[in-house]
Amino acid sequence: MYLRDRIMKPNLFNAVVALLMTVATSALAEESPTPAAALGRPSLQSPKAPRMAILTVANAGKRMLAAGERGIVIYSDDNGSNWTQAQTPTSASLTAMRFANDHQGWAVGHMGIVLHTADGGRTWAKQLDGIEAARLTLDAARKSGDERAIRDAERMVLDGADKPFFDLCVIDDHTLFIVGAYNLAMRSDDGGKTWTAWQKHIANPRALHLYAMRAVGSSLFIAGEQGLLLRSSDGGQSFAPINSPYKGSWFGLVAERNGGLLAYGLRGNVYLTRDLGKTWKQANSATPVSISAGTELADGRIVLVSQAGDVLISADKGLSFTRSPEKTGLPLASVAEGFDGLVLGSLRGVGFMPLPATN
Repeated sequence: MYLRDRIMKPNLFNAVVALLMTVATSALAEESPTPAAALGRPSLQSPKAPRMAILTVANAGKRMLAAGERGIVIYSDDNGSNWTQAQTPTSASLTAMRFANDHQGWAVGHMGIVLHTADGGRTWAKQLDGIEAARLTLDAARKSGDERAIRDAERMVLDGADKPFFDLCVIDDHTLFIVGAYNLAMRSDDGGKTWTAWQKHIANPRALHLYAMRAVGSSLFIAGEQGLLLRSSDGGQSFAPINSPYKGSWFGLVAERNGGLLAYGLRGNVYLTRDLGKTWKQANSATPVSISAGTELADGRIVLVSQAGDVLISADKGLSFTRSPEKTGLPLASVAEGFDGLVLGSLRGVGFMPLPATN
């Protein structure tokens, strides 16, 4: 398979998969479809969708959205009191969702799936899958003449659609990047209508997993496993490694509006840079547990969530965090700001938590 065996440190992807497998009962009665069937099979409409595993949450204007296993996407126009399930053309699990504005958004996930919405998440259409991504990668490798890249791409084609995407970076409603397992990367400059394989632009010779990508001003950053950090200063034409303050896996990045960048990952490690990655300062994360997601709030506070269910809040731009007294009791996979609190994604569905007032 494309996801070949590798001895590696625990990471968010493995943790989420393991936790999903331990859920005693499914939110849906019927068995999960096979991977091949899931790719082209529309998500099953179910009133239990808000209680299924949610891996990503986002907002599009005043609308809140959540997505996760079996291709489900749900949205709420009343701050999470009621959720409506959207129509999606796949049952492949969705891992990340981003919006360029109130209407244009994208979701990515397993099997190389890329979905697009033009109506704020009510309806979704497929723009890319793992089969097409492999073909594009092989085309790019053949043009480069790199024999190793050609062999790797040929294996990708033979493996079929088995290519998970982990994150996407939406620059605007035209330009976006997607990153995933084993250095898988794609770029589009026309809103996802066409895609270009982007692996050769990323200096990652060991093909480490790419877990997150964010923009800070005109610079782009990628974070991955085994301490991998890369930066582009030329609009994404080339990504070069930068010194990493931690050798364990990074699971995500938070880009601050003031130009700072937080990297978070295994064992509660959180580091902050204010000079585009030249120097890093370790934050007091208040937890020894792996951080799974984070976001900056409108008031400038930063929120991180952990695999132990901790909600961690920083009022000093990411230098230190305190635990929220509210307890979720569930491993958390995603977080976004709602109108008067936090929208949280967990393996037991979507939830809401009020935020403590600022001091």
